Amino acid sequence: MGAARLRGWKFCLLGGDRRQDYLGCRLARSGAEVWIVRRRPPRFPGLRHSRAKEPALDGARVIVCPMAPFGPDGRVCSEDPEDLLALTESDLDLLARPSVLFAGSFPERLAAAAEKAGCRPVALNDMDEMAILNSVPTAEGALLMALERTTVTLHSSKALVLGYGRTGQTMARTLLALRARVTVIARRPAARARARADGCEALPLEELAGALTDARFVFNTIPALVLTADALERARPDVIIIDLASAPGGTDFEAARRLGLTAVLAPGLPGRVAPETAGGHLAEVVTRIALQSLAPVEVRPS
Repeated sequence: MGAARLRGWKFCLLGGDRRQDYLGCRLARSGAEVWIVRRRPPRFPGLRHSRAKEPALDGARVIVCPMAPFGPDGRVCSEDPEDLLALTESDLDLLARPSVLFAGSFPERLAAAAEKAGCRPVALNDMDEMAILNSVPTAEGALLMALERTTVTLHSSKALVLGYGRTGQTMARTLLALRARVTVIARRPAARARARADGCEALPLEELAGALTDARFVFNTIPALVLTADALERARPDVIIIDLASAPGGTDFEAARRLGLTAVLAPGLPGRVAPETAGGHLAEVVTRIALQSLAPVEVRPS
């Protein structure tokens, strides 16, 4: 990003995880005035900090909320459990017009209120570009979690990847690069064909239970209950299940606990294992869309 592309722009980053710090750092290097709103101060100099959201929202052109879904009443996700941030409809009146509001996804009511207030809502989780970029730290983080919980290598082990969308493809290709024996479980014949073309075995979802009998690792990306109690009863006792689907995941975790299986729900891995990389990707996407969406702003005297 150019050194002064965002000179005169005010950004407000609400809550979130460590990737917000790296996002803010990148934006500030491009000349933006960046406010981080949360209890804990930012990790880098040059970023403004406020525990109250009003000073940060006042006149902001761009607001960036976390990738994780909003909670009840507009509650904003934060890695600090003591943060009690919420973005309400009345907060939108503080923003400059026009403005852009980024988040992973939006409740319908908040998206409608934003548009009414002259603020364009951008759902980052709906963007192929963002999902593909995030799939790399997600896959690497999933491998880290799996290896911390096992006594064997991924090399030569049988690994199942459930689903062959954006994250599933990156997960499978990363496992193949480590010489794991990868089987993809996917509903669509086209997805199974692509998996075979990429060098994996591929089976329909109806054959999942049978595939579990000799799998040492399972990486789920399907946002529906696919690892049911009946299926988990077929799994080997030392299986490691890393569920990458959106909460509540695609695993019956209670059944896994009852059966003594290791099953972990792993949301938000990009921000946990590679916040610098994930924050950089977020900065590229946010900057491009903001510049495309908003008219040039008047540069304030320094």
